[in-house]
Amino acid sequence: MITDALRAEYEQRFTTYDTDGDGYLTAQDFTQRARILADAVGEPESSDKAAALRTGMRHTFEQLADLADVDRAGRLDREQFIKAFTRAATSGAIGTVVGPSIAATIALADTDGDGMVSREDFATLHKAAGYSAAQADAAFSALDQNGEGRLKVAAWQAAVSE
Repeated sequence: MITDALRAEYEQRFTTYDTDGDGYLTAQDFTQRARILADAVGEPESSDKAAALRTGMRHTFEQLADLADVDRAGRLDREQFIKAFTRAATSGAIGTVVGPSIAATIALADTDGDGMVSREDFATLHKAAGYSAAQADAAFSALDQNGEGRLKVAAWQAAVSE
């Protein structure tokens, strides 16, 4: 069983991944999600970063489908998604499920490839991911422990992996 707060977070994720709003998640929703994020930071669809994100997002869908015992060409409803995400989290497999998409998302946020992410780029990406400006600001502030106003990609990756 999961807490109400965690369930609410998973429901929010479901809603943001359901790009066509049909109440189900498919591999196409995850591919479209990758495009939305890439577009938000101005990353060309043909770039290596955008391709890595599409691959990572597709991987996440396939792993969740496997956990939900749904055909990878099929679709997940809200409850199947929540159960699959919960199963991944409680079994310790969450890193395997979301790791490639998280790594690709972080790389996408590092728009100039310098190993740092600005507050602005962080906020842009988080807003495109369905979070409010306040949520993005709070997350950035929590990660920016030295108060420099820029996040080291490695530090963000480490925080997400915890």
